[in-house]
Amino acid sequence: MADQTDQTEAMAPSDETTVPARTPLYSYYVLAVLMVIYAFNFLDRQIITILAPSLKADLGLSDAQLGLLFGTAFALFYALFGIPLAKLADGWHRVRTISLGLGFWSGMTAVSGLATNFAQLGSARVGVGIGEASAGPAAYSLIQDYFPKAKRATAIAIYSAGIYLGVGASLALGGEVISYWDTTYTEATRPFGIAGWQATFLAFGIPGLLLAVLVLTTIREPIRGAMDGVPSPAVAPRPFAAVGRELAAMFPPFSMITVARGRAAERRPLIVNIAMFVGLIVVAVALVGWTDAMLPPEKRAAIATFGGFELTTNMVQWGAIAIGVYGSFSWLQSLAHRDPVANRLIGNRTFGALALVGGLASFASYGLSPFVYVYMVNVFGVGPEEGRTLGWILASAGMLGVFIGGWASDRARRLHPAGRLYMVIAALVVSAILLYFQFTTESRQLFLTLLWIVNFLQIMWLAPVAATTQDMVLPRMRGTAAAVFFLGTNIIGLGMGPYCVGLVADVTGDLRFAMLSVLFVAPVTIGLLIYSARKLPAVEASIIDRARAAGEDV
Repeated sequence: MADQTDQTEAMAPSDETTVPARTPLYSYYVLAVLMVIYAFNFLDRQIITILAPSLKADLGLSDAQLGLLFGTAFALFYALFGIPLAKLADGWHRVRTISLGLGFWSGMTAVSGLATNFAQLGSARVGVGIGEASAGPAAYSLIQDYFPKAKRATAIAIYSAGIYLGVGASLALGGEVISYWDTTYTEATRPFGIAGWQATFLAFGIPGLLLAVLVLTTIREPIRGAMDGVPSPAVAPRPFAAVGRELAAMFPPFSMITVARGRAAERRPLIVNIAMFVGLIVVAVALVGWTDAMLPPEKRAAIATFGGFELTTNMVQWGAIAIGVYGSFSWLQSLAHRDPVANRLIGNRTFGALALVGGLASFASYGLSPFVYVYMVNVFGVGPEEGRTLGWILASAGMLGVFIGGWASDRARRLHPAGRLYMVIAALVVSAILLYFQFTTESRQLFLTLLWIVNFLQIMWLAPVAATTQDMVLPRMRGTAAAVFFLGTNIIGLGMGPYCVGLVADVTGDLRFAMLSVLFVAPVTIGLLIYSARKLPAVEASIIDRARAAGEDV
């Protein structure tokens, strides 16, 4: 009876609590809910994959525009807003942050179903990106306070399994919804004139609103840092003002004012900031001209026209990437004077290398995701019902791969301080080799078999690398560290991967070649992992000393 009472109390929400010593199941309940939230995160962003043929037919989208919707329109705001929302997670209630964000992005997913053109759909995707930016840093931080260090890669692996639960559901359930809608209704009998792809957006967005309520009413806010013996305040002074400062540090002219005020005695930081801003404009303009010139005339249609000025897909893409790179650079530059301890721990080369690893590894997986179904339609002549097969393949391979990656890497770490990274190296090398054979076979069955194996291996990097970056910082800055880590995965991986594959497909007319082109990042990724593995033991051993040297009272 006592055990039952303890578990009932553990499920009751409260403002702040330590992790219950005698009710470890509650920690796994929290982890399970976070995993489901992460599944909704990816379900809402990945649904473009199964809807791609319908969007191309109804809205006249090109492959590059599909890549823009799947990647850049979402990724830029997801990455940049991840920084201030990570600051909110580090200084405010993480559970409330997740619940509010989940409600917002689910609402924007539903709004996507009301879009009638590319601009409206793109705007809704921006809203999805902003909302989803709230979840990752806050969830990573919560996991650190519910599980001890020895189990964190496994816990993050279970949480990250939500990625492929969401990916699989988006394909399987999305395929079912759109197939049912399009076979049940004709264009004349559709309820409210809604097409199948629009009904799918609505069906996926509304349940997330209910999940947001569940999070707010059943998840507790643990004492920050208690698990590591470094308890920190639950709520920092003026947390929302801190969010405003983070935003100001990213966008001009406020970013330049922030740098100038922070380094009043030095002119060089401001000069470097302005030079980066101007340089990125020049590079973006050059890339727009180059990519527009490469595209066939029929692929260069304007997204929108303003007083005779035509806004093209390439303008949006490279302008967004320039904004993302400048915002990230400016924020990191300002961190040196706003939080020198965080700058010292996050701003080292090993952390930076691992952030790049996340970006490059994601470049391959994100680059392929929106086009796998389109590729199978082109090569094997499948229909929407294939979404069920693809969904189960990606869900099972991804969930098992991310879990095995975390579980095995925790054990590899016992053998060597950098054991997690050496395991990742082996997995990525084998996956790159098999990927080549996957996209050169003419056998549908072999393609699907290799799709499972490649996805199983390709996702094994996530939990080990994420857990490693979290172990490189102090508890009070884990949300910030997660946001910096996500900069790589989102600006490079999600912002560049889908668009670049779509662009290569539009330029060459060969989707197979475009999908194989992601392999060029593999040697760089492996090189960065080898470098990080060699440096990691010394970096982890010196965390407290470097924090104290930078002024932290630990």
